[in-house]
Amino acid sequence: MQVKNNLLYNSDGTPVEFRQSPNVSSGTKDIRFILLHFDAASNSTSAVNWLTDKKSNVSADLHITRDGKVTQMAKFNQITWHAGRSEWNGFTNLNRYAIGIEQENMGMVKGVYQDWTEVQIQKCIEVCKALVKAYPSITDILGHEEVAMPRGRKDDPGPKFPMERVRREVFGVMYLAKKTTTSDLNLRSGPGTTHSVISVLKKGTLVNVISRSATWSEVSVNGLKGLVSNNYLK
Repeated sequence: MQVKNNLLYNSDGTPVEFRQSPNVSSGTKDIRFILLHFDAASNSTSAVNWLTDKKSNVSADLHITRDGKVTQMAKFNQITWHAGRSEWNGFTNLNRYAIGIEQENMGMVKGVYQDWTEVQIQKCIEVCKALVKAYPSITDILGHEEVAMPRGRKDDPGPKFPMERVRREVFGVMYLAKKTTTSDLNLRSGPGTTHSVISVLKKGTLVNVISRSATWSEVSVNGLKGLVSNNYLK
């Protein structure tokens, strides 16, 4: 799959089905993340109809069915309404920063989460790879449950979704861990204070650790990659 002009195309060059949702905000998205959901619907048709109905006041960029069919409902630079009240690493209102992917799954039913199909997981990975290639500013794939405020408000995509597998296959690396900065911390271009500062990470920022030496860690965070001192991670 590939992205051209903020639209998703299949491997054979044909566009995926497109149904424009009216539920978008003015302005353009500053794409930093992919945000994954389950639709909690009984079938894919009702989910896509709901996401493209003006009365619903919700939308997403994409929907993936259990058999792997993809529907796009907004151009990727449009601000869709899927995250609600949300926060991640100092970013609030993730609608402005995240491409939202709804997936056909009922969530918890009678106390048990529904399983995911392998074809659906594979399609999610394929889609995410195309998005990351098209938008190199994306350095994290998040679940709605991780960003929704207040914490615990949402539980999607849920414990049965293989989030770490998806991240590993999309980015080609296995994150060693997620760490938190214990103070304001310089993200540098190399392992040492002589290297240039890429950005200053605020205290409490969550970072993905890609690799680690005795004194420095390579991390990805908010669309950036660089090195930080291990002394200020926990």
